[in-house]
This record gives sequence, C-alpha cells and structure tokens, in this order.
Amino acid sequence: IGLQVNDDEGNEVGTIKDVLETGANDVYVVELTGGKELLLPAIKDCILNVDLEGGRMKVHVLDGLMDL
Repeated sequence: IGLQVNDDEGNEVGTIKDVLETGANDVYVVELTGGKELLLPAIKDCILNVDLEGGRMKVHVLDGLMDL
C-alpha cells in the first residue's frame, strides 16, 4: 500500500490504495488521479516489477481494465 504505480511505457497510473484477497489471486486497488479506482489483478501478465525499497510498481494494464 502506498506504492507509486507506473505502466510499462513509464506513464504514472496512480497509487496502491488497498489489496483485495480473492480465491484465485490478489487484486490491487490503484487510486487514479481524479479519484477513480483501477482494480489490477496480481498476475504475472499485469505486474511486471515491484520495487519496495524505491516505492514503485511497474505494471501492464490489460486492454479493457481502464474502460470500467
């Protein structure tokens, strides 16, 4: 929680606000600028790199996730 989230092109996406535990995999709740939220599944196709010391996470936002 609190990590800065950037996409695979280096654009700022938002900040990790919460982690939801589901049966299959965790889901990261990313607070976007403007107050909206993005639910990002914690799977290898989406989460590319987590740098806890640097406070950053690099992700790939799958097609359609930002449309919800």
